[in-house]
Amino acid sequence: MQNRNVTVFDLETTGLSPDCGDRITEIGAIKLCGNKLCGVFQTLVNPGRKIPDKIVEITGITNEMVAGKPTISQVLPLFMDFVQDDLIAAHNAKFDTSFLRYELKECGINKNFEIYCTLLNSRKEVKTSANFRLSTLKNHFNLKPMGAMHRALSDAYVTAQLYLKLTKNWGTDTMSQFEKEVELLMNSMDEDDIYLIDPKIC
Repeated sequence: MQNRNVTVFDLETTGLSPDCGDRITEIGAIKLCGNKLCGVFQTLVNPGRKIPDKIVEITGITNEMVAGKPTISQVLPLFMDFVQDDLIAAHNAKFDTSFLRYELKECGINKNFEIYCTLLNSRKEVKTSANFRLSTLKNHFNLKPMGAMHRALSDAYVTAQLYLKLTKNWGTDTMSQFEKEVELLMNSMDEDDIYLIDPKIC
C-alpha cells in the first residue's frame, strides 16, 4: 500500500445524507506519493440549495461563500482527474464516499475505488485514544491542521498524516517535510486553480 499513490480527501456537506437532498459544499484532498505530499485539491462547491444555519456554524461555510462557485457537475470531472487510479482514503469513509458515489452516478461517471478508512483502522490500531474522532486522533498523535478543522482541506491534511501513522510510513522528518511541500504547492497555485500536482514527485 505504501508504494501506491493515495488521494486522501474530505467533504463538507449541507447535511448527513445525499438521498435526503443533502449536497457537497467543499472538497479538499491531499495526494500522497509514498510519504511525500505531492498534490493539493481545494474548492468550494455551490450545492444548489441553502446551507442550514447549524451546518454554517460547524463549518464556517456560508451561503454567500458558495454563491457563484462551480457546481458539483463542473467540479467532479476535475476531482477524478486529480484522483486518477489512486487508493482513496478518508476518515469515516462511508460518509464521504456515499456523497461521492451519489454525485458520480448523477454525473454519469463510472468509477470504482479501493478505499482505506482511517476511522475503521484507528479502531483496530490505536488502543489508548479516548475516542476516534479526527480531532481527538489529531491531538493523540500531535498532528497539525492547516487552518480550521471542519474545512475540507485542513481535515484532509490531518487525515493524510493519520494515514501515514496508521500505515507505519511516518518518518522522523515527515511533519516538517509536509509543511514545506504543502506551502510550496499552495504558493504555486494561481488564484483560479482548483488543484495542483507536483510532477517532480509523482
